[in-house]
Amino acid sequence: MIHRLFSIFFKIFFIFLLSACLPKQPDHIEPSAFFAKLAEAGISPKPLNPENFPLLGNAASGYPALGIYTHENVEWALFDLPDDYLVNTSLKHSNNQNLHIFSETEISDALSNSLKSLSPKLGYEQLGIFVYPLGICLVFSIFITLERLLSLRRGVTFPRKVERALLKGEFPSKKWKRGSAAERIVHVAVKEGASDETLHAYARLEIAAMERGMFLLNVIIAGAPLIGLLGTVTGLVQVFSQMPAGGNVDQSLFSQGISLALLTTMAGLAIALPTILFNSYLQRLLDKRAASLDWLTARLIDATERKKPPADIIR
Repeated sequence: MIHRLFSIFFKIFFIFLLSACLPKQPDHIEPSAFFAKLAEAGISPKPLNPENFPLLGNAASGYPALGIYTHENVEWALFDLPDDYLVNTSLKHSNNQNLHIFSETEISDALSNSLKSLSPKLGYEQLGIFVYPLGICLVFSIFITLERLLSLRRGVTFPRKVERALLKGEFPSKKWKRGSAAERIVHVAVKEGASDETLHAYARLEIAAMERGMFLLNVIIAGAPLIGLLGTVTGLVQVFSQMPAGGNVDQSLFSQGISLALLTTMAGLAIALPTILFNSYLQRLLDKRAASLDWLTARLIDATERKKPPADIIR
């Protein structure tokens, strides 16, 4: 099942890669972020009644104003407009992404600078193409961890009834079913009369089955930070390649490159670190279950040897 899911995810990844389907960069700024920025700058705009300022309220045709405010005897209206909106007005205007300010008089530098200093919140979209391999790493890490936690439960590996029987020195009951690894080993030893070598080999097969998928966690631990590092290098290359000699730099491209450089590294580490913790726990649990099965195998062999008749009696 793990190999099937692994194949499906990589097919989806390559389809996205070939179709150049990249997540759209976020370009929306929340109005609440703007007012928080004003508060940091010590600006406390006072809301006004929009009915008293029809010119400002209708500055963007077809779109209602979020509010009309005044600061230092300057009235201005705040709008949240789409990217393709074409500003066509004689009013003073300042904007950043989707937020627009209109005023009948000059907009103060403090107000304009507070608006232009805002940037969209960081999101997964800013990871660019690296969102797909990092997303695959995250999904596989969660899936394998949960699947192994369920598969290594005591009830499906080494039930307490088997442990109690061994501690009491009792040969396991022949009525046990094969619902756990320990019971399957008992079945092979009791009902199939397997030799010592066969019993050891079968026990190793059960332990190998418990290790299924664990190698993928090691791949994710090593691979996720490397993908993040590759994203960092890609973002820096994107930034420096857009720097013409002696020219102005496109601030949007600059911010996208820096966001890509920082977020990919952060995402890679954020995936790898929890995976390391869970992988260590699972490895410890796996060692414990393997030791229990080895103990069971040894006790079964001892019990089988005691039940064999002496050689001179056979002769």
